[in-house]
Amino acid sequence: MNISADYLLAALRETLKEKGVSYAQLSEYCCVPVSSLKRQFHNPSLGIDKITFYAGYLDTDLVQLSTLAAKLQQQDIKAISPQNNRIFAQYPYLYDFIYLLVSLQWSVEEIQQHYQLSEQSVIHYLRALEMMGYLETIEKTKVKLNAQKRFINEEDSPLDRLFVKRFKANQEKHSIRPAICMARINLTDEQITKLETQVYEQLTAFHLQNQRNSQASLKNIMLSFVPGEAIRLSDTLPEVDGSLLQAISQLQTDEAILQDEES
Repeated sequence: MNISADYLLAALRETLKEKGVSYAQLSEYCCVPVSSLKRQFHNPSLGIDKITFYAGYLDTDLVQLSTLAAKLQQQDIKAISPQNNRIFAQYPYLYDFIYLLVSLQWSVEEIQQHYQLSEQSVIHYLRALEMMGYLETIEKTKVKLNAQKRFINEEDSPLDRLFVKRFKANQEKHSIRPAICMARINLTDEQITKLETQVYEQLTAFHLQNQRNSQASLKNIMLSFVPGEAIRLSDTLPEVDGSLLQAISQLQTDEAILQDEES
């Protein structure tokens, strides 16, 4: 889950409260006027360096703040209802439409133009999403959004299974070699959870640090743990005959000729 700046600041304010530190006390500690502190603690444009600066005075760090921010954000986000989950799974283009509209903040006109939709089709999309409770139609294609910017799927729900399938397909279409690829590693469930948490927290911290970093680009990341079966490169051991030996001999001859030519 991507954490918005608003929730990171909320985590900063929550930490201030949990530590029992007032704005006046923090002002004295870090030599920043109280008025400036209050303004900065509610300013979504506050730089990550400033957030880290104040976190240090509150005896916390960016990773801990990010974890708290994620919890606060999760509390404010409702999962897609079971009924809407099933509808989206059956008609995934409806999900794509509301995702573009809400999460990516495309306008209705931009969606219509990009996908070359007729006005009547757009009206049907909007009417369907209105029936599902995600928006209110004001006039034809003018709408008022009721949805939050994040859509959470219940684990192993129909839409979650579809998302995982599409995510894996997206990953596999890229020919990038995995940075880490290890087989048959002994791990306990507790250790797996620890690794997942550490990687998630570090990635979240990097994401927050790179909000204004022009050298950073959006990445999809997939980390998984599967049963440690021995990796076999063929589905079975087929019957073979002398043609296999002939093929190997030919390959060896071809390789020797190639090496002679290169030398």
